[in-house]
Amino acid sequence: MSSLPSRFGINLPGHPVREYIEMARYADRLGVDSIWVTETRLATDAIVPLAAYAAATERIRLGTGIIPLWTRNPALIAQSFATLDLLAPGRVILGFGAWWDPLATRVGVERRRPARAMREVIEAVRLLLSRNGPVSYEGEYVHLDGAYLDHGDTGGHDVKVYIAAVGPAMLRLAGRMADGVVLNRYYTVAAIREAVEAVNVAARAAGRRLDEIDRVKLIDAEVTGDRRAAVERAKVRLALYLAQQPHIAEPTGVDPELVERLRASIAWPADPKRVQEEAKLVPDALVERVCCYGDGDEVRTRLREYVAAGISCPIVGGPTMETIDALAEGF
Repeated sequence: MSSLPSRFGINLPGHPVREYIEMARYADRLGVDSIWVTETRLATDAIVPLAAYAAATERIRLGTGIIPLWTRNPALIAQSFATLDLLAPGRVILGFGAWWDPLATRVGVERRRPARAMREVIEAVRLLLSRNGPVSYEGEYVHLDGAYLDHGDTGGHDVKVYIAAVGPAMLRLAGRMADGVVLNRYYTVAAIREAVEAVNVAARAAGRRLDEIDRVKLIDAEVTGDRRAAVERAKVRLALYLAQQPHIAEPTGVDPELVERLRASIAWPADPKRVQEEAKLVPDALVERVCCYGDGDEVRTRLREYVAAGISCPIVGGPTMETIDALAEGF
């Protein structure tokens, strides 16, 4: 756990990894809780850069936030995360997400009964990582027949499993069985409060306590003297997000008509010039609701709001050294 006054993590990119190695080392030395790498688009893989950050650090935790549950066989997932655990013992977090359309269908993935598939994959991966013996599992989605991680090392792997939850089914599943829940980058404080309560209700029904479940949330935040430039950059990211993942737009508090306009204008893969143009439609007020740019006090205040809503560890996207230093003072 972090030795800082307040727990927080940082979301580092999958490319260019070499440019962020020193930031990873700095966060590790400072006592930052965790480093997260995202793999939700057909951009960069999360596991390879996470291994690079793991090799460069000593104590910081390392999580995928997230990898899609559909794109790798459960045995391969277990194999990859066992390898990461051998590299950084006890520091690895396997963050799963259910992915999204139209991307999934474009690569031949049918996202059928995602909560069921998530449960099966997590159960199978945990059995494999325990290395208590060959694993057979016959589910609707997962089929294993005597599979075993035979890498030759002794013992099992202490890899925590988090679920990136958006809809009610995934929030309930996180409450019932996950070590943690990853809540969306662009949720408002009010939306986070509702999501945490849904996890809490499911946890209690399963005989668990909310404090047994780590609640992390990505947030684009930066300590900067140029708020205007930061807001304009955020509009581009938001325009792309809302156009390509409209199913998770509601918790941002965005106007549905704007979502439809962006969706009609921005295709997948997106034309960067078109995204830049359509980003002008994103209002400043939306950016202010779901991101935070300004001086250290402003950023710390926003993170306190999310913690008060139930987040146990904010994950800062696009971090700078200045932002890390400001948050290290506590919030």
